[in-house]
Amino acid sequence: MDPPKFCRESLKDLESITERVVVIVCDGSNGRSASLLGLSDEFVQHSCRAYGAVAALERHDQASVPTPEIRVHNLTFDLNAYGNDCDNDPYPQGFHLKIFGSARHRYISLAVPRGESKLVKTLKGILDQSIMRNVFQACFNSYKQENESPLSDKAILKHMKFSPRLFEIKVSHRMESVAYIEDANLFVVTEGESARCVNFHSGMDVNLGFRGVQSLETFIRLAASAETEKTLLAALNYKFAHVRAVTHDFIKNGLKEYMYT
Repeated sequence: MDPPKFCRESLKDLESITERVVVIVCDGSNGRSASLLGLSDEFVQHSCRAYGAVAALERHDQASVPTPEIRVHNLTFDLNAYGNDCDNDPYPQGFHLKIFGSARHRYISLAVPRGESKLVKTLKGILDQSIMRNVFQACFNSYKQENESPLSDKAILKHMKFSPRLFEIKVSHRMESVAYIEDANLFVVTEGESARCVNFHSGMDVNLGFRGVQSLETFIRLAASAETEKTLLAALNYKFAHVRAVTHDFIKNGLKEYMYT
């Protein structure tokens, strides 16, 4: 049986508690718990100064066994067959490829730093989805594990979902990620994708959530012991500062760690 969802009736249970309460919200970027508790649903987006594309391959005839991660760097793609001449590029750029997941759920991610290469500009603006489909197919078949079967055109059409073109990779964080509600003597703090999320799948997205909760123990200790306006603000400011630090660290180092090396 699924656990009960947080709803307006849950607020009554919180109001019945006389001691100070810290509520940790972690129901995803589309969850409603934070807004029910008074936090804004507005997210602030930041560019990671990169473009990416992702593909997901679902094969129910395969086992859900984790497979080793594959990373390949400095890839280029020949688009001459599609009438796009990207040769003699004055600003050449190589793509970074990652293949990960399980045999049943296989993911293919491509990322490239923001730049002015002909190839990047072409893949950002293509209308023919078959180009990206063939790019993902070529990437998988060229760098898959030795014991994996190559992807046929039929398998691609039946089992793969993919980005039709390159998109800008962005990280978003909730504008109000922590708050103190004085009337209820209640702290609300968001974690995981309720606090921040990325529009790109690198296979290591959970790490961003783990880095967010690193400050949770100290925050709870500060929140529990705060008695004055100054100490209440100190608890809130501590968590706000950590939220900003995690976001800016991902902008600076996230793709380098997860894709570029």
